[in-house]
Amino acid sequence: MWRRILPALLATASVQAAPWFDGKPEFADDASRQLAAEMLAAHGGMQPMTDAESLQFNFFTKMIGASMPFYSFEAVDLKSGDAYIEWPFWEARVGWKDGELWSHQWPIPMPAGFFIRLTTSFITLPWQINTDSANVGPVSTGHLPEDETIYDILRVTFDRRTPTMPGTFYDIYVDPETHLMKGVRFDINHPGMVANPSQPLGPNFHVFAEYRHFDGLILPTSYMSFGTGSANGGASNAYHFAWNVRLDEPFDDTKLAAPEGAVLDAVSMEWWQLAEIKTQASLTGEEQ
Repeated sequence: MWRRILPALLATASVQAAPWFDGKPEFADDASRQLAAEMLAAHGGMQPMTDAESLQFNFFTKMIGASMPFYSFEAVDLKSGDAYIEWPFWEARVGWKDGELWSHQWPIPMPAGFFIRLTTSFITLPWQINTDSANVGPVSTGHLPEDETIYDILRVTFDRRTPTMPGTFYDIYVDPETHLMKGVRFDINHPGMVANPSQPLGPNFHVFAEYRHFDGLILPTSYMSFGTGSANGGASNAYHFAWNVRLDEPFDDTKLAAPEGAVLDAVSMEWWQLAEIKTQASLTGEEQ
């Protein structure tokens, strides 16, 4: 079955081959354009990200109340957007290439595709808004959970749903003095994560706690997550940090080859409107 479907799928998804951070967003007004430019400059500007080969890092997540953390290695080709994640504890892998998303030995009852490029999307938001599909603004103000500071808020939405988008919007909280991205408010409406995609799960927050310099860029590498109901404070749902961050290493294309027994994440692929595929099936299997 997949021998007939995949050629059409890859043709539909060929737009992913364009550089990821290369385009002209639509700004709501001059205030939105200015705030976006100030935030980008505070994080190192566009050129170092444009010059970077890939973004690769180890990642740690600890859910509050969970018995053990999650460890992963994540890599994104910053030219094409292709990506993969490895979870050594489970010997699990997820790969994304030209719109084709597969997983292998994925043990969690939620779509593996929800996680592909997810962390990268949050920590690279100052650059991600520089795409053709981004709508930037208007500007508002507000505060983050457990923080009474009043921040400038830049609303960002995207015309085209991709793995960079967990829900319907990003609200970027920008420090009015340093212009650093201090937090992100967002919702989740992936059909594998919510009962009804028309009723998004949120608000959710990521609040950044630490920043590191990498090849001229300033990236947030540590943050706390606050889930629904935590908008006015309360205990965090999880904490996360990235380490061993690299921007100067070539992307390993061999990691994108799906191993035997891998399955396509059809739920995510359909959600991203890359193909009308209704079920998961083995990449190497035959039509039943």
